[in-house]
Order: sequence, then structure tokens, then C-alpha cells
Amino acid sequence: MNIRNNTQRSRAAFRHRQLALACGLALGISAAAQAQQAAPANSASASTDPTTLDAVQVTGIRAAIESAVVTKSESTSIVEAISAEDIGKLPDISIADSISRLPGIATQRVDGRSQVVQIRGMSEQFVGTTLNGREQVSTGDSRGVEFDQYPAELINGVTVYKTADAAVIGQGLSGTVDLQTIRPLDLDERRIVVTGNLEKNSLGDLTAGGDDKGYRASASYVDQFADDTFGIALGVARLNSPFQEQHYKQWWWANTDVWGASQPGKPADAIALQGQEAWVKSRDLTRDGVMAAFEFKPNDHYHSILDVYWSKFDQDELMRGSMWTNDAYWTGMNGQQAGYENIGLTERNGFPIITSGTQTGVQPLVRNDNNTREDKLLSAGWTNTISYEPWTLSLDLNYSRAEREQSQLETYAGLLDPQNVGFQIPISSGYGRYSLANLADPSNVYLWDVQNYGHDGRLENSWQKDEIKAGRAQFTYDVDTAIVRSFDLGVNINRRTKDKRSDVYFATLKGGPTLVDPSLLQSPTSLGFVGIGDVLTFNPRALLNRYYDVALSESNDDLRKDYIVEEDVNTYYLRANIDMDLTDRIRVRGNAGMQYISTDQSSTGFNANGGAVTGSQTLGTRYNDALPSLNLVFDFGDGWNVRFGAAKQMMRAPINYLSADSSASVSTTTSLWSGSGGNPTLEPYRANSVDLSLEKYMGSASYVSLALFYKDLETYIYQQTIPWDFTGYNPDGASPISNIGTFSTWANGTGGYMRGVEAAATLTGDLFSDALDGFGVQINGSYTESSIDPDPNDNTPGTDTIPGLSRVVANATLFYEKYGFGARISQRYRDPYRGEYSSLFGQRQYRNTLSERTMDLQLSYAFPDSGKLKGLSVMFQVNNLTNEAFRTEVSEATNTTGLFLPEEYTEYGRQYLLGFSYRM
Repeated sequence: MNIRNNTQRSRAAFRHRQLALACGLALGISAAAQAQQAAPANSASASTDPTTLDAVQVTGIRAAIESAVVTKSESTSIVEAISAEDIGKLPDISIADSISRLPGIATQRVDGRSQVVQIRGMSEQFVGTTLNGREQVSTGDSRGVEFDQYPAELINGVTVYKTADAAVIGQGLSGTVDLQTIRPLDLDERRIVVTGNLEKNSLGDLTAGGDDKGYRASASYVDQFADDTFGIALGVARLNSPFQEQHYKQWWWANTDVWGASQPGKPADAIALQGQEAWVKSRDLTRDGVMAAFEFKPNDHYHSILDVYWSKFDQDELMRGSMWTNDAYWTGMNGQQAGYENIGLTERNGFPIITSGTQTGVQPLVRNDNNTREDKLLSAGWTNTISYEPWTLSLDLNYSRAEREQSQLETYAGLLDPQNVGFQIPISSGYGRYSLANLADPSNVYLWDVQNYGHDGRLENSWQKDEIKAGRAQFTYDVDTAIVRSFDLGVNINRRTKDKRSDVYFATLKGGPTLVDPSLLQSPTSLGFVGIGDVLTFNPRALLNRYYDVALSESNDDLRKDYIVEEDVNTYYLRANIDMDLTDRIRVRGNAGMQYISTDQSSTGFNANGGAVTGSQTLGTRYNDALPSLNLVFDFGDGWNVRFGAAKQMMRAPINYLSADSSASVSTTTSLWSGSGGNPTLEPYRANSVDLSLEKYMGSASYVSLALFYKDLETYIYQQTIPWDFTGYNPDGASPISNIGTFSTWANGTGGYMRGVEAAATLTGDLFSDALDGFGVQINGSYTESSIDPDPNDNTPGTDTIPGLSRVVANATLFYEKYGFGARISQRYRDPYRGEYSSLFGQRQYRNTLSERTMDLQLSYAFPDSGKLKGLSVMFQVNNLTNEAFRTEVSEATNTTGLFLPEEYTEYGRQYLLGFSYRM
């Protein structure tokens, strides 16, 4: 056994010193790389001159890349990895930014920041997330973890598993992201790192009460005591970040003549925009994070680790803007229909589209909103390991909890009379231009229900709590055979509870339309980016009690937001760890195993009818899954690896799909039940997967790879109308002829395939020439396609794309690091995709999101160890360097033209950071 381990370490070290390239990426540089491989060993690395060693010392970005390459090459699964170049020095706002630069992985921007990740063309709902190997809860609506809750400064590394492994708990269908915090005994000395950054948004201070300047700071302390048998790691991080937004949205486009709804001044069969909005948002984000790890290893037989992670995320958002409808069904308070004058037409694909002129009889609404959010995340785990060769026993107890409190307040104001609005609107992405009366005149702009919503303001307060209690035991037995080196046998007991509720209030003006007391007004907010000018601005919460009566008023949809979902998931697994010499030149390592997962799920929710609760129900189901998996690495020497993975996989349905909420009633005409809601009886997505990867490792920080993957989804979950047993539902006085009716809900159906190819390269300049020493490039790209139509009953163009699927995802990073100087410029690209977002009143909505190219820049300098400023580094960083806009489009509403026209165009500005890091 010891001989085999020594051989393994020798071969691992040998792989890290090799040079070559793999197929598909850069055939032109392959010959040069191979020539370099044949050259003598690098003289700098062999030199004993201390000055020379200082000049080429591997630190910073290069050190992080080396560590990540080692993780990737030594893994028995197909993985991607990130390593911090030092404690607290991952150079990103959140860990999502770092993850999104890995092959086949994309991030979805929410409110201008990277929030969730999508792996191999599948949405965040299919991604499993663990912290130090333990499944994590979510502050969002469902399972998808919001990574902006995790400060990059407190994460020491990330491993993304793209193939299944029998001993990995909480796996996703598309992949599993494991976040790792520091282990203090992994270091050999005390380390203290302090960082600080000042931050500014390029859009400036857009509205009263907002801020365009912020800061971030962190401190980490790691030390070892008692002859390195006890270690402690502590880390704190605070972010106070300004996010600004200039938002423009074109609601929907249609030729309403198709529906028999014409408008004054509109040419017959012309396509017209039916509504628009423009606003600015200023968000003040404050995130506090704390990490602690305590490690005790008094001897070779006992090892104990206790780690805790806690974060608190506060967001205070101010929104000021204007919006109005001009569709054919709109009539103002005086009964005037919206129409057109002096129009201009633009033709696209033979269809006339109104793009300029004057809208008549519209009623622009002035919005002053305030949205607050507080998230708290806690994760703790304690692992104890006892080892006596040849066996090892470990026990892990862990707890994860996420809580969110959210309050959304919107108020309405505007001129009392209908208005004529001049407009010029694009039919490609960009801001529209409007001219209209002064919306900031305190003597003419009244508080009132401008758009006939039936209320003068709306307040929604919501709460949710997601909690996991889990325990895991694993027994490992080492064997000395020609094929298997050890067996792992384990069990993980997991109980998860997600509790969500919401209260909705309508605000009614006490005395009808009212002018705002000038003493309560703030500086007007400019909407000049769309030509509107200023709008009346005030603090809506300061006006709430003074001008409004607020009363609980909930629709069926509001009542259905209250639910509890509970899951008991027991995972039993067996894994054989393979290590054998197939031939004199080919070594095989990997693992083969099986997970057996038993799931018992249930949910309690309300049945709502006519805005009232008519009953509640608790429904659920049980199911079991046997999931075999195989990972093999064929090591051909000289840095060449071929990896093969095959597995049966499953992913439980999004938690919000499992809600027992419903709105059901008995028809007065047919006496039959019908309804809609969630489905607690859903079984999971199930798939069979195959992966193949060819990899070539060169030197200590370079590699190229080409990977193919195929997933056959046996099942998928669709919105369907299915037979439903309404036994136990309250018929509210009606007499149904049967308890069997129809129910519109999420239901299991047949699946399809996901398949694709990924290529990646990390190359350092010293592979090609000594003159390029210090330079490097990281390039990766993926192509993914799917046969799955997630909306088989919807013939609307563009709805046949699985959420999160960008066919092409690519990343490129060019870096330089030498003599203390560091520079990195990165660009992330993703093709158009169908994104899933929070929509009106907290509902989820799919939107056709256009392609994005997001670029970041980082410049740094680390002072030499020989000077008085030893340990100090300074850094300048720009996120979203090109101010890439968030863009969506929408299909023309009649579904007769096949046209897609602009929907949202939002700019978030650039984030500038200037800071330092000091290591003691």
C-alpha cells in the first residue's frame, strides 16, 4: 500500500512538470509547445540565486491557477476548480463571478450583479451547492443558491463536479458546486491578511437617498498552536456596495386589429408598442460575513474540525420613474381612448411597426417605490474522524439555515388630465425617447390611482425560512489489491423544511387625489436618459401613514404564497476507489459506486377561492432511487489523461413547485371540480449521463482539454392540466358530481437530451519563450443543445428553449504577473437564453434574454519582501468595464408574425474599486 501511494505521488509530480497540447483548441501552437517540451529544464527554476528566485516566485494569480490545475488533474471525477491565490484574495464581488469563468458555466445577472450560476445549459434549479461538502439552503424561492450571499474573501476554493460521485451528497443534475473555506492546519505558519477597497459606480448618484460610493473590507487570521495540533481560522468581510440602474422596458407589442381592437390614428394592421416604463434604481447593499474554523489533530488517529459560516445581507432599494399603457383597451378617467397622431412607420420582415409620433389620451404614472430585504445565512458543521489502519470512521453533524424578510412598497402619482406624449422608440436594443409634460411640478402632480389599478399603493411583506438538519457517517476500509485501494460506506440523513408566507396590503388615499406637502419632497429624479426629464420624488414610507389608509387585501394568488414544504432524504452509498496499472504505460484510477436515496416529501398550503381561504391541505409522496456511478481516469503518462464518467442521476423538483397551494372550486354549470396550484406529489427529474474528456497537462500551471457530454433526461417537469382528486377540498356550498376533476399544475412528463462539447486551455507564456515569462491566457468555450421543449402546449415562438440554455458560452482571460506587477483582463460571453426571473408581485417569469459580453479588469502591485512595505499589495479593479446592458426581447403578441421585438434595456454602469491587501 505504501509503495502504491509513493508511486501515485511520483506520477502526480511528474504530470505537473509536463508539456503539450490537446486537440481542438490551438493546433497552430501545438508544435511550438511540443518543441518547448523537448527543451532543457527551465534554468530559472534550477537556479539557486536568491535574487533570481524572487523574480520568478510563483504567487498571486499564477499560484491560484497552479492550485486549481492540481485539483483538476488529481480528481477522479471531471471537475473544474478555483483557488484563492492567498487567504481573502479572490478578486471578485461574489464567488459567482469567479465560478462563471469556468468552462461550460455561465452566470445570470440579477439587479446588475452575478447571482446564480448555470452549468452546461441548465438553470440554477439543476445545480447542487455544498459548503465544505454539506448541502446548502437558499435565500431564493427554491433550490437555486444565490451565490452573492458568499463573499469571495471568505471562500478559499471552489470545486465544480460535472460528473456524479457516489460519495458526494446533494448533487445536482447539471453539476455540483462545492465551496471550501480554509483549513488552518493546511498552512504551516500564522497568517494575517487585511484588505480594504473603495468603490464607485460610474452612473453616479441617480436619485435622492441613494449613493454611488461604497467600500469593502475584510480580515483573516490563521494560526496553529500546541505543536501544530490545534489550528484556528477566523475571517470577517463587509461589503457596502452601491448599485445603480437606468431601466427602460417596452411591455408588449401587438397588431390589436387581429383581435378586433382598433385605435384612433393607428394604420390598419400596424404593430404598436402597448406600454412602456422608465425608471432609475439606487440600491445600497450591505453584506457582513463571518467565517470560523477550529481544527484539532493531536495524533494520526483523531482529527476534528468545527467550522461556521454566517452572513447577513441587507438591501435598501429606491425606485423612481414613470410608466403608462397605451393599448387599445385603455380608457382614461374621462373615457378617452388612447390613440396616435403623426406616426412614423418602420418595416421589419414586411410588417409595419409604429416607431415615432404622438400617443394621445395616455396617463403617465409616477412611481416612488422602496424595497427592503434582509437575508441571514448560517451554516455550521462538526466533523470527527478516527483512523486506525486500515479503517477510518468519520461522523459529520451539520446545520444550514437561510432566512429572508422582504418588504416591497409602491406608490402612484401623476397629472390629473390625459396627456399627449411624443415618442421615438427603437426596434433594436436601446433606450426610447419621449417628450411629455413636467412630472416634477409639485402643484400639478397628485397622489392618486393614475392607471386604474383599484388602489393608490401596494405593500407586500414576505418571510421565508429554509432549514437543513443533517448527519453523515462514513466508514472507509483500505485494501491492498491490484484494482481497488479502498471502500467507502456511508449514510447521510437530511431533513429540510422551507416555510414561506406573505401579506399583501392595499393603500387608499384618505381624501382622494392629494398634492404632496412640499416639505416632504426631495430633489426631483431625472429620467433624461429617455428624454422624459424630472419626476416628483419623495420617500414613500414617510407618506404612508400620513396620506393613506392601509388594509390587508389579498387575492387568490397572494393567499397561495403561504406554504410549507418538508423533505426527509436519506442517502446510503457505497464507493470503491480504483487504482491499478492497466499496462506498463497506462494507469487507471477512479471510483465506482452506488447511491440509494429514499425521499419522503410533503407540503401544507391553502386553498383559496374568491380572495378567501376555504381550506388547507397537506399532500405528499414517497419515492426511492438507485443511482450507480462510474468515474475512470486513464493516465497515459507525459501529462495525458482520458476521463470517462457514466451515471444515473436525479434532481428533486424546485421547492416552489412542491407547494400544496391551490385555487379550486366547483363549476356552477358543470358541477365539476377544477383548479390550479402546486404539486407536492411531483417526482424528480431523472437522467442517464455519459461524459468523456481528453486532457493534457503541461508544466505546473498549464493544460488543455476537450470534453463531450450527453444527458438523457428520462423525465422532465412541465406545466400541465391533469386529473386530480379533490377529496378533502371544501366545495364552499356547491355539490360536485365527482371528487375527480382537472388541475393545472406542474407534472412529470417525458424528457429529452442535453448534449454538448467543452474546450478549455490555460497556457503560461514560459511554455513558448522566456520572453513571455509572466504572461498567460485562459480560454474556454462550450456548445450545448437540447431536444427538450419545456412548454409543449405553448406555440409561442421562442418558448421551446430549456431555461438557462445558452448554446455558446465562452470565457477568455489574459493575465500578466511578474516582479510584483499583476494584470488581468477577462471577458465572459453567453448566447441568448431563456432566463427565469422574479416578476410582478413575486411570481416567477421566463424571459428571452439576449447575449452578454461582460468584461472585468484588474491591475495590482505587490511590494517586494525585501522592502519596508513587505506584505502590502495595491489593486485597481473595474467590473463591467464596457457597461454591458441587460437586454431582453419579446415575441409579437398575436403569434402571427414571428417577430421578436425589444423588451428591456437596462444599464448598471461600471464598478470601480481601489484597494489594498496587507499580509502579516
